[in-house]
Amino acid sequence: MTLGDGKRRVLMLLDEYSSGGAVTDDRDINNKMADFFDTAQKDMANYKKIIRSYKINLTGGEGGYTNYELPKDFVKIFRVWKNGKLRSGYPIIAGRLAVPMEETGEIILEYFACPQTITSSTDDSYEFEVSEDAANCLPFYVAAQHLMPDLVVDYSAFWSMYINMRAALDVSLPSSGGKGYIAQRFYGG
Repeated sequence: MTLGDGKRRVLMLLDEYSSGGAVTDDRDINNKMADFFDTAQKDMANYKKIIRSYKINLTGGEGGYTNYELPKDFVKIFRVWKNGKLRSGYPIIAGRLAVPMEETGEIILEYFACPQTITSSTDDSYEFEVSEDAANCLPFYVAAQHLMPDLVVDYSAFWSMYINMRAALDVSLPSSGGKGYIAQRFYGG
């Protein structure tokens, strides 16, 4: 789903259409839309994780650790693969991955990612970074946020819909048994 699709859905939920079917221009709603979608997507990414892969070419050496830069959207390690096998014991030190210097070759770091920030200048063609089923929940979050300060219209129906849809999502993480997952999810690095 794109940001533009999400905005259109919010306007439909809020019934921001004239009797002739044209969208009514409400600057108050439009000015808040990007920030609300940013918050919604980041909330969703905390619930249903975005998993990305990053290849690190190890430079090797002797004694101690080599610290490797992590992707800008890195939140937390999910898994580390070396030679097709799961590895552990790579600490994060000062925002960098520490790998024993004697290791060479490459590792593939699977990590939980934070979506990029949506701002008022983000184009409507921006594709949400959460999965499609998770993105379908976002308009309900945003509609509820728009109505929260309204003393006349109750926001709770949209909020409940968001919470219920979010709870129904499959948030299971991929198993660690198969090599095929890496090839399907690899985004480069």
